[in-house]
Amino acid sequence: MSTLKADLVCHTGDIADGTAERRRAQAVPLGTVRATRARVYVTGNHEYYSEAQGWVDLMDELGWEPLRNRHLLLERGGDTLVVAGVGDVTVEASGLAGHGAHLAGALNGADPDLPVLLLAHQPKFVDRAAAAGIDLQLSGHTHGGQIWPFHHLVRLDQPAVAGLSRHGTRTLLYASCGTSFWGPPFRVFAPSEITLLVLRSPHRPTTP
Repeated sequence: MSTLKADLVCHTGDIADGTAERRRAQAVPLGTVRATRARVYVTGNHEYYSEAQGWVDLMDELGWEPLRNRHLLLERGGDTLVVAGVGDVTVEASGLAGHGAHLAGALNGADPDLPVLLLAHQPKFVDRAAAAGIDLQLSGHTHGGQIWPFHHLVRLDQPAVAGLSRHGTRTLLYASCGTSFWGPPFRVFAPSEITLLVLRSPHRPTTP
């Protein structure tokens, strides 16, 4: 990851199955990930299966910033990007204060004229994102289907399984296949990925 020299590194949730205490050794390498400006994450549904607060505490220890229904501003070369995040749509009843998917809260105070990058664990949140005029949503959750042909089942629940897609006239969605698995410890026709996205302003010419 350090060789990518990314300004911003994003984790869209489902860090691991099991409690943070049990999976600590597997999660600690996330502390070695480097970004020139920020490392941010949102929680996925699996954190809530196994003591979510433990995962929040561990990610804080590893230096990752939670975007729990809030945003930050990322500036580079005279441009400003709103980087917002919401909790997973399934955790409204988690009982944890501040957790849940509250897009209005995540954008509260943001300049409506600035472009917005949104982290939302499940691709299907893109309906809300498109209605709010979000420019780009980053999601995970699907594992790219993980095991062919189960991606057909994923499509019944999600608007996208993997890759880049457009929703409405303005909103783009990138659904990552992620790096690991759920259930059976293998993947078929759903390769793991760490994705490098290059964002360019449409109002500025591209320079070599």
